[in-house]
Amino acid sequence: MLLIPRRTLGALVLLVSCLPILGVAQPVSELPVDPIYLWDEKPLVSPDREHIKDQRVYAVDNPAMIPYWPAPDKANSTAVVIFPGGGYVRLAINHEGHDIAKWFAARGVAAFVVKYRMQEYGFPAPLLDGLRAVRQVRKHADDWGIDPAKVGVIGFSAGGHLAASVATRFDFTFALDDPLGDISARPDFAILGYPVIALYGSDAHAGSRKALLGDNPEPNKVHDNSLQFQVTEKVPPVFMLHGVGDQSVPVGNSLAFFTEVQKHNKQSELHIYQTSIHGVGMIQGQGTVSSWPQALELWLLQLQLIK
Repeated sequence: MLLIPRRTLGALVLLVSCLPILGVAQPVSELPVDPIYLWDEKPLVSPDREHIKDQRVYAVDNPAMIPYWPAPDKANSTAVVIFPGGGYVRLAINHEGHDIAKWFAARGVAAFVVKYRMQEYGFPAPLLDGLRAVRQVRKHADDWGIDPAKVGVIGFSAGGHLAASVATRFDFTFALDDPLGDISARPDFAILGYPVIALYGSDAHAGSRKALLGDNPEPNKVHDNSLQFQVTEKVPPVFMLHGVGDQSVPVGNSLAFFTEVQKHNKQSELHIYQTSIHGVGMIQGQGTVSSWPQALELWLLQLQLIK
């Protein structure tokens, strides 16, 4: 399974400084290059059903995040947790995961591509994985050279639903306590690409609703997972992009969410493009929508998240 970043970084190490008086080198702290299991205090599920088909990841049993580290001379202490889309059925891990991570790493941001649980587990497993990923990054912030106040999330399509869930439901709790529950899971910024927001109504994405909540979900769960209703004054700055003619996830999803976000956070932006493409990722040559990474970069610069 070619899920580990294909870069010749090897085991990157943090800068070693010497004690000025004793002349003794401080211990070297290595940055992990292998996938980091989110629930590392638990035994791995076996047999592991995870597999790849048509460059998509299916049936995640052991959620993990794959790290991409910026070059030491470019690192700026910001981190982003990435949720690829796929309707909670599969993960488009290349163009909505690894490609995104490489873009961020090139700009000094530590990036983590998350393989989260999906339809095999249903709600709340994906949300718990998303919250845990943010907590894991903050737990290791000192060791990894990350500012715990500069940890964001980005997601696309159903991964955008998960990212928006983390950005609005960061206080969500479940019957099983998270040992890292004392660490905040609220992201400091959120980036949503053509996100699923509504799970009922004319703009609902029925496929994501079924995969996440089942065939006959309880009305309160459908409402709670329609994220335009979860926005509060605690929402972080949000950057959003969507195609006006998106036939898979209607643009009304982003419009409804941003309508609520802008009531509370004026550092947010919504970019609507003249395209019907869904799942564009960072593909070039698709008209104005292919310029969204440049708009994002300017937004990150304005928020002083990159230099």
